[in-house]
Amino acid sequence: MKKFYYLIVIALLASCNTLKRAEKSLNTGDYNRAFDILIEKYQKGLSDKKYAQYLPALQQAYYKMVSTEEQKIENLRKTNNPAYFGEIYERLVNLDNRQSKLKPILPLYLNGRKLDFTTKNYWDAIENAKSEYANYLYDDGLSKMAGNDKNEFRKAYYNFKKVAELIPGYGDVQSLQNQAHYKGTEYILLKINNKSNQLIPKNLERDLTQINVQQLDDFWLAFHNQKQNNITYDYLVRMDIERIMVSPERVNTVLHRFDKDVVDGWEYLYQNGQQVLDSLGNPIKVDRHINVRAEVEETFQEKDALVEGRVNLIKLSNENILDYERLHSQFGFRNHFARVQGDSRAIDQEFMQLAQNRPLPFPSHEQMIYDCGEELKAQLKSLLKRKF
Repeated sequence: MKKFYYLIVIALLASCNTLKRAEKSLNTGDYNRAFDILIEKYQKGLSDKKYAQYLPALQQAYYKMVSTEEQKIENLRKTNNPAYFGEIYERLVNLDNRQSKLKPILPLYLNGRKLDFTTKNYWDAIENAKSEYANYLYDDGLSKMAGNDKNEFRKAYYNFKKVAELIPGYGDVQSLQNQAHYKGTEYILLKINNKSNQLIPKNLERDLTQINVQQLDDFWLAFHNQKQNNITYDYLVRMDIERIMVSPERVNTVLHRFDKDVVDGWEYLYQNGQQVLDSLGNPIKVDRHINVRAEVEETFQEKDALVEGRVNLIKLSNENILDYERLHSQFGFRNHFARVQGDSRAIDQEFMQLAQNRPLPFPSHEQMIYDCGEELKAQLKSLLKRKF
């Protein structure tokens, strides 16, 4: 029972809070929000009589919302400014949408009296406003296409995109949208050159100087690693590989000798040839110590590779180098193992663990250069994402 009363109290508080929020929006002139708050309550539960307390506020919010929006639309039309066509259209659509929320719950009664909620047909006004808005966007897009500014081309693209959303199949808007996207896109040619004077196999050089640019593309950015004749490129990103180094294979061995006293079982204790007994008469046992020896051959395998390059960002319209950055990648092969001879009990634990390792084949020069090159290209991609 207590839980039931608790739920009733919560419901009443929520109802009061809703009404207060709606009244606050009414008092501050935000009639759209006041209407939305109240109509949401009716959509959730039309049969509950307690919602009758919202009816006067809902009626007031509706008429003030309609009156205010229609007055704003009228004022915008009086300016004769085509730039307001979009706002006029959006306000008419919003009026119609809110009216559509109201119609399903009509008629509404308060104390047995039918409340007046007059609705209007905005369809013709919306269609006319849509046509005006689409024509304005189309003409404005054409004017933006007349220049040679990529930012203007991009604005034109969104104009044509909006026209296509408003009126599918409108004139040649799809073709214009494609043109605007093409002209508004920045095209970047990416080239990697091996200038290290290091003789490497042709297939390795090809791998080093080729890069997958698909992940770099964005809506207004297109990267190419092969020049296309029908494209006017805005930028050249050139990475010159200036240094390729691979060290010789290094094997260093250190010999360690160990000599240790260890426990090797037990024996009975004797003194003066007599067996020693404890207080209970039992023979006393003692650890038997022996000296053990072992040798450990500790071996280090090492090999290093380095690839360095410089990236130049060049604006092709004037051949100016806008920026440059140096990149480098290092790859080191390391292996550490040991061989044991003698009694392993003489050896420290760390060497016992090394004895579990085995010698490994050294990676080839080509593989190490390839790995460094892939890392360098990953750095280049990261750099381009920051720059563009």
